[in-house]
Amino acid sequence: MAEKMNTIEKLIAELCPEGVELKSIGEICQINRGRVMSKDYLRNNAGEYPVYSSQTLEDGVFGRIKTYDYDGEYLTWTTDGANAGSLFYRNGKFSITNVCGLLKVKVDGVDTKFLLYILATVSKKYISAGMGNPKIMSNVMEKIEIPIPPLAEQQRIVAILDKFDALINDISVGLPAELKARRKQYEYYREKLLTFESL
Repeated sequence: MAEKMNTIEKLIAELCPEGVELKSIGEICQINRGRVMSKDYLRNNAGEYPVYSSQTLEDGVFGRIKTYDYDGEYLTWTTDGANAGSLFYRNGKFSITNVCGLLKVKVDGVDTKFLLYILATVSKKYISAGMGNPKIMSNVMEKIEIPIPPLAEQQRIVAILDKFDALINDISVGLPAELKARRKQYEYYREKLLTFESL
């Protein structure tokens, strides 16, 4: 573990001799919110394209309709409720409800999956729990600053975390104890890979 971390730290230091640049989400992403869709609307417009909402079960799918609002690579996040700050990678045709936020990378040099992983480690710090309803709204999301290493390093980090993610989500791994150990290992690597303060 330590050897892999040293390799990654050396690579970041080599690729970022001046340090790692911080940028706000508002600088690197277009930010949108979804629209109100009732269960009646979903029933009357049933189709093949997923509609994502604030829930985290079933990958956040609220229903499916015959049209879509977005097509491409995006991140969605739960703006309010018990799952506020939960992030999802989306690639394809879909729509979102009004309790979802949407991020679309608008600049070169930022990998969407890297953005997913880094935001998953920092967004929870920005959730406000005023009046008992946790929230992380667009005006807060746009101000979050994240480190942006060179694209090659982002892609290397994504490849490592994708492998751990696949292991964690592989039901065939079996025993709950093994899954728990894999999750701890994944969280350790995620935190280490996405911490740049020492550089």
